[in-house]
Amino acid sequence: MFHDLPLHHVGIVQPDEEAVARQMALLGLSEDYRGYVPQFHALCIFTQAAPGSSPIEFVVPDGGPLLKFNKGAGGLHHIALAVPDLRATMARFAAEGTPLIEPEPVKGAGPFLCNFLPPIATRGIIVEFVQPL
Repeated sequence: MFHDLPLHHVGIVQPDEEAVARQMALLGLSEDYRGYVPQFHALCIFTQAAPGSSPIEFVVPDGGPLLKFNKGAGGLHHIALAVPDLRATMARFAAEGTPLIEPEPVKGAGPFLCNFLPPIATRGIIVEFVQPL
């Protein structure tokens, strides 16, 4: 099922914007855009991606459970796969007994809707589904 879904981005939690700046400098990355997702209490900073590649999303929480991710140290959080129809993806997983975390699609930090598989379904790997708008 996932073999034909392109990687949209990889999400990395960082404790603050200064840590993001250090990581971007270390890796030679530059910011493309940023947005805030109130539902997840997160500032999301997307990097510019080379043609044909996927960006990194740095997630800086200011509340909620992401503050405690990896004991507050941050780290690799999720992979995001692009889907053509998020509601259809949600319905398919629900029909198979694995509803996604949110009951409705969430407006992401960029021009997309998103939702997540519960990590228990993937043995701890967090998978986000993204529908570009």
